[in-house]
Amino acid sequence: MKKSTYGTAARRGITLAAVSIAGVALSASAANAAVPATAPASTWDSLAQCESGGNWATNTGNGYSGGLQFSASTWAAHGGTGSAANASREQQIAVAQRVQASQGWGAWPACAAKLGLRGGAAAPQSAPTSRQPAPVPAPAKVAARQAAPMAAVPAPRHVAPVSVSGQTYTIRSGETLSTIAEKLNIAGGWHSLADANTATISNPNLVFPGQVLQLPG
Repeated sequence: MKKSTYGTAARRGITLAAVSIAGVALSASAANAAVPATAPASTWDSLAQCESGGNWATNTGNGYSGGLQFSASTWAAHGGTGSAANASREQQIAVAQRVQASQGWGAWPACAAKLGLRGGAAAPQSAPTSRQPAPVPAPAKVAARQAAPMAAVPAPRHVAPVSVSGQTYTIRSGETLSTIAEKLNIAGGWHSLADANTATISNPNLVFPGQVLQLPG
């Protein structure tokens, strides 16, 4: 009887141990499955090319800096130290992955749409799978959801029609409407330059390298 009792207890112990091990294995599998994939470095290089012309050290003076155009508040909130413009490409990508994980690709609305990056997943999708139209993100940059104040340039102002001269100017990396207006001695400053380009610029705070401006007459 004693041997039988001991044998039964031993078998029960082995069974319980096996169940515990299986539970740990399932927990580990679930944890691994919950870790999202990250976008490859080439995706961030393409995004930086669109945002800043691929200049990881850029500081435009309009409240955004670095290759992926971080605001100071977004950069600090997601683990960045100092200025994004002074950080390495790898450091900027690491912070950008955290921003993407919390905000989705909508943190870079214009360039993400241009590159076909959609949704909250880190991996890009070639096309939406739903039959319903994809949501259109609000026209904002990395700090869109944090309501950070921008003191570099006043709020958008398009109140008066402005005649154009027929001459054009292509925006270069690091330039703003203010610096262009000062460089070209435009009468009325950046306000006049913005009002002459209402068809292409809806927000004077948000311009990109490669955009072609109509110069006021």
